[in-house]
Amino acid sequence: MTITRVALVTGAGSGIGRGVALSLVARRCHVICAGRRLDQVEATVELIHQEGGSAEAVALDVNRADRVDEVVQAIVRKHGRLDVLVNSAGVFHKNKVIEQSEEDWRDTIDINLTGVFLCCRAAVRVMAQQDLVEDTRGHLVTINSGAGVHGYATGAAYSSSKHALRGLVDSLRLEVAAQHIKVTDVVVSATVESQMSEGRNVARLPASSVGDIVAFLVSVPGATTIDRVDVGQLQP
Repeated sequence: MTITRVALVTGAGSGIGRGVALSLVARRCHVICAGRRLDQVEATVELIHQEGGSAEAVALDVNRADRVDEVVQAIVRKHGRLDVLVNSAGVFHKNKVIEQSEEDWRDTIDINLTGVFLCCRAAVRVMAQQDLVEDTRGHLVTINSGAGVHGYATGAAYSSSKHALRGLVDSLRLEVAAQHIKVTDVVVSATVESQMSEGRNVARLPASSVGDIVAFLVSVPGATTIDRVDVGQLQP
């Protein structure tokens, strides 16, 4: 397989992150699969290798700025550039506001928002220095949620992190456009098959559906940008 892009996917050990990694490989990307649990991201890499794709696993806590910078720099040293970053790592702590612990609140904000900020910051710092390829230097993709548009009971921490993520992405898009870096927010307003949604008695989209959407977005050539994609589900 001829590799055309180098991509870093956070939260690649399961769910949407794994689906994205598998779909990007099908679009001839070499994928660095990152996550806090190395055994899970290694399992994703094994699936990719079984399908003849190119990937590697790396342990990464997106809330650790030093580790994020280290991983991104290592990618550039090894592969020469970083073309795509997909921010898929996330957590969900369900509870009413009056019963929400500070620990769970901070964990949600740290991973769902601060982790994206740290990864995007590290990626932009290297992408901005890269040569143009098909009139772009890189593409940043965030996996957002319908909770980033509307709040809901027992989901205040998660919804707050996703509302703030939208503000981060919209601001970042304006900052990096002149450097030919694309920014796309994928707003998933449907329940997707993942560890986060296990046990819920609702129809769930396969993670590969979101993965295929992300793979399409990063394959759009030239200076064409797609700022936001809303992903839903047909209701019976």
